Amino acid sequence: MRLKRSIKVLILWLCMSSAALADTETMDDLTQRAEQGDPAAQTDLGSRYAEGDGVALDFSAARKWFLSAAKQDNTLAEYNLGLMSLRGEGVAFNPREAISWFAKAAEHGDAESEFLLGVIYVEGDGAPRNYEQAGKWFRLAADHGHPGAQLNLGLMALHGEGQSKSPEAAFNWFHLAADQGNPVAEYQLGMCYDQGTGIGKDKQQAYVWLSLAAAQGEINSLEALNKLETELSPDSVSEAQKRAAQLQATIDKNNTPQ
Repeated sequence: MRLKRSIKVLILWLCMSSAALADTETMDDLTQRAEQGDPAAQTDLGSRYAEGDGVALDFSAARKWFLSAAKQDNTLAEYNLGLMSLRGEGVAFNPREAISWFAKAAEHGDAESEFLLGVIYVEGDGAPRNYEQAGKWFRLAADHGHPGAQLNLGLMALHGEGQSKSPEAAFNWFHLAADQGNPVAEYQLGMCYDQGTGIGKDKQQAYVWLSLAAAQGEINSLEALNKLETELSPDSVSEAQKRAAQLQATIDKNNTPQ
């Protein structure tokens, strides 16, 4: 797991407004509210400049509005400022400054900031590698339901990074993330069932989870599925495919915003 890949896949600019409001509110109205000191409007306006959404891309303007909102302890603005420092957008690449902003947002319970602090410490990119600190931040994010943090805690438990190896703990963390539809966790969980890691071997259940991962493009799952198809009977494969479809429907239902 490399830091830059994690950032590319998992982090986004965050704003306070709903998508519907962002679509209907004009830039003039949003700017007026921001100039009047509304931290939610300032964060939204900063996000629009950072994305070039309805306005020319302008990281300097984005940072200006994020800073205004952060002075009022706006959590999402603090997160976005950390993101700018980590990406080197609107400011020089500065992981230490990113850590500072993410820590402020994490104090307010922001799970994405907690997760990214864990990533920074586990990668040692811009800060000394520290598995104890990484585990601390991943655990906080995982307790807030962050699937990426749950996945990484599983990997740390599996490989004994910053702790003794615990296949059982790895299995449990992978399951939590897989239940939220994380494809890498689905792959890891499938391999746990395939190899008997932290759970008894169950080739059919391995096929179920690997099928879900493969359906989301997790490339390692395809080879594992092909291997399992040589080990399972056609009836077992057919049953596993039915169970996978049922499980996917359950995951989709449980993770659909209410």
